[in-house]
Amino acid sequence: MPSARHPLVQQLTFAGKPIPLKKPMAVYAANRLQAILPQIAALNQAGKSQSDAAEALGTTVCTLRAWLDITSTPWRNIKRRGPYNIQKPPHA
Repeated sequence: MPSARHPLVQQLTFAGKPIPLKKPMAVYAANRLQAILPQIAALNQAGKSQSDAAEALGTTVCTLRAWLDITSTPWRNIKRRGPYNIQKPPHA
């Protein structure tokens, strides 16, 4: 539901190219995201982990992941957890 106080934005501009957003954002949030997109791209290109990137940006991993999801940006350095079915030796 759009609000007259907070108009919504459907796309951002990064490096002269429009980036469509998955869902509309308020203008103030879109301006903040657009301002840090170069930093996000540089950290991604440098192969930093999401936790390192979030710390460098002064935000949380959840917020960084939300920004990546909204802009449909794939992250390069994803550390997978596992394996989960590790067999422990029986107690003697």
